[in-house]
Parts: sequence; structure tokens; C-alpha cells
Amino acid sequence: MVSYEVKIRNEFFISALFVENNITTYISDKLKINDTGNSIFLGHREDAISFNQKIELLLESDDFSIIDKSKLSVFREIHNELLENKDKTSFEDCFTSPNNNGDFLLILYPQSDYLPRDEKLTNACYHLIGEISELVAKFTNKPEVKLESKKRYFKMDALKLSKFAFLFSFLFIR
Repeated sequence: MVSYEVKIRNEFFISALFVENNITTYISDKLKINDTGNSIFLGHREDAISFNQKIELLLESDDFSIIDKSKLSVFREIHNELLENKDKTSFEDCFTSPNNNGDFLLILYPQSDYLPRDEKLTNACYHLIGEISELVAKFTNKPEVKLESKKRYFKMDALKLSKFAFLFSFLFIR
């Protein structure tokens, strides 16, 4: 697997942690749960609600447009695909859903026809990560940190990450 494919997987999971953390904090604030770590509903126990269920809670909100709900849904599905296909040799091979999430990303984030499909998917995922991080940060009223990217293999001026993701991003960016 090419190094940028490994990096996008790592950054996708870091972004998913940020999204899940913000949703958990948002729900705990609304329900006035002080200790989420020991909460049956929001904690780290087997019977706590899952990442998918937390995203589903957001999707039920009327605060998102149809396209934003589609992005959240695809983000959740790609997260699941990456978990299920962690042994695949290429990033492109991870997109196995019958919903054609890869095609959706390439329609949503069009790119040069001269790039190989795996690079297009990588670029599109970086765009999706940035937009989902920003969308969830705005919804949950949590500030985000803007991390200037030094990568040249995708066309994006800045990748927006949360404070949580920023703390761990130095491990993956060289």
C-alpha cells in the first residue's frame, strides 16, 4: 500500500474520533451527563451507543441540509468500510459498499481526469474529512483548529481538524 493511502486511513480514523467525541460531548451536555466515561449510554462499554448510532442521531436533526446528511451518511459508511476492509492492499479496494460511496465522492468532489482513481479517492476523502469536521464542529458549537497541509498530492489549501485531531495529527504528518 502506498504511504499516502495509509495516511488517509489514519487521518480518516482520527477525524472519526473527533466526530464521535464531539457528538458524545454534545449529547452529554444536552442530557446533563457529567461522567460520560462511566455512562451506560455514552461510555466506553459494550452496551453504549455506537459510532453509527451517534451519526444516526445527527442525521435525524433538521439542522442539516440533504447534501450535508448525505455527506454524514457516506462518512459513516466509509468509516465502516475501512474497518471491515482493513486488510485490503489498496485504499480503493476498501470501497466495497453497494452504495458506491467512491463514486459519490468523485461526483461530489470532481478532479482531474489525469489522476488515477485511487488518488482521486484519496483527495476526495480529504475534502470529506475537512467538511465533516467543520460541519460537526459547527453543529456541536466546538471550535476547530485549522491545520495547513504540506501535502502536494491533493489540491486543498487547508485541512480543517478539531483540537482533538490536531493533537494526534503530528504522528502521521511528516
